[in-house]
Amino acid sequence: MSTRMILSVAFALFVVLGMLVYIINDNSRADTTNVNSTQASALLGAELFGPNCSQCHGPKGEGAIGPALNRSDWHAGDPKYDENSVTTFIRNAVRRGQYSPQPGIAMPAWSKDYGGPLNNEEIEDVITFITHGNWEEPLTYTAAPNYLADIPANDVLKKQYPSTTAEVLAIKNPQKYGADAPTSDQKTLLAADAKVEDAAKGAVYQEAEKNKEALRKVLGNRDPGNPAEHLTGLKQLIQTKGCMNCHALGSAGTTLGPNLTEVGSRRSSQWMYDWIKDPSAVAASNRGPNVQPWFKTENRTDFWPMQPTFMPTIKMTDQERQTIVDYLTGLKSAAVAAPQPQATQQDATK
Repeated sequence: MSTRMILSVAFALFVVLGMLVYIINDNSRADTTNVNSTQASALLGAELFGPNCSQCHGPKGEGAIGPALNRSDWHAGDPKYDENSVTTFIRNAVRRGQYSPQPGIAMPAWSKDYGGPLNNEEIEDVITFITHGNWEEPLTYTAAPNYLADIPANDVLKKQYPSTTAEVLAIKNPQKYGADAPTSDQKTLLAADAKVEDAAKGAVYQEAEKNKEALRKVLGNRDPGNPAEHLTGLKQLIQTKGCMNCHALGSAGTTLGPNLTEVGSRRSSQWMYDWIKDPSAVAASNRGPNVQPWFKTENRTDFWPMQPTFMPTIKMTDQERQTIVDYLTGLKSAAVAAPQPQATQQDATK
């Protein structure tokens, strides 16, 4: 074989080897790019999950009002993980929401296509976080607690301390204003009479003002005119025990854990007492939407999983615990009416 032939063969082999090295490196770069892209998307998803999703699904996805999302079979790499079925299910639930007749349990629609706040790319980031992310990440993206805002009065305190002229008039004259079932005319009459009382600043107005001040002190809300005032009401107890570090009460608190503003509509007094006493002792089957009456009456057996709770056991006396439970039990919302299902054009195309 001539020298020229040998050089030609060697050059050809060199070119082939070079191409193989390039292909391998190019695939490696593509894999790295994909990994980096997934990680970036997951971080964006965690940033969205923290302030928007942790209230219902727990700060670590362990489940709270809604089911646990940190399931192993929903995370890439698990042998049971089915990417298509998992991502499709989550995408539909996030985009369209999930109806429930119980206050605080219904999942709203998050997609802008259905009136929500998130675009499709943001929803995909949330899905990527759930299926690929680190569940420690959302803890860094929740809002700082608002300790200055007032906590709301519950239904018991509202009746005990009627703090508007309309409330005082309605209690003093139940027959005139219709008590708990007023007609539209009685509502109009009450509003008109209350307006007159407010303008006159008479006995009814003064009574309402006294009740407003008494209620403020019972709740522990600060006096706007005396911010240095030291109170020992409900707010101070709840704040001292750390409840508002994770939960919201009206505008007070934060969004790390479930919002408690209407908790009395979805949890019984005994359930809350047991939960606060030792959250870890409450069985997974006695948490989440599966414990609600509407769910039980449907004879449902497909209970969603719940993981160990992030909430710690908080030291307090039995009396302190009962005081908090009595307050939370009366925080209720109006009954939720079941909407009539309406198929949209967008649904029909799927």
